[in-house]
Amino acid sequence: MTKKIKRRAYPVTNIGSVSLLMTFIVLCLAIFAALSLSGALTEYRYSQRIAQHNTDYYHASDQAVGMLKNIDGILKNAYEQDPDHYYETVEEQLSPIVHTDTDFTTEVPSVTYEVPINDSQALKVVLVLNPPGQMEEGYYRITSWQETPSSRWNGDDSLNLMTF
Repeated sequence: MTKKIKRRAYPVTNIGSVSLLMTFIVLCLAIFAALSLSGALTEYRYSQRIAQHNTDYYHASDQAVGMLKNIDGILKNAYEQDPDHYYETVEEQLSPIVHTDTDFTTEVPSVTYEVPINDSQALKVVLVLNPPGQMEEGYYRITSWQETPSSRWNGDDSLNLMTF
């Protein structure tokens, strides 16, 4: 005759504290890895946009310097031809240049031109012409070289809170 030995049955759902802790740690590491990857991708996209903006800006700046070189040549030729009628000659010779805005109505004449950077921004350059006889410092002074929005923002600030 054999005796039956009773064995204690352990529940299947009994998870030890070490296993629970390891599961929690692995889950935390997976979440932190996903957050790190998301942050890295966001930073990468942002750095790509900044690099593209810098490339566009320096390309526009190069075009603005080329335009400035043309204007400088026109100012030099106008001063050498007739210093007495310098402003009139300059105004006449600058008029065919595209994208320039000249203002010879004030005591200190200025020349303004813009070079597009991208669809929403432009590089605006403002030159103030030196008077004849004061050309020791050059034919002009650059008073502004800055990025400006190329279009006006027309925001809709109306609030339709209650409609009847």
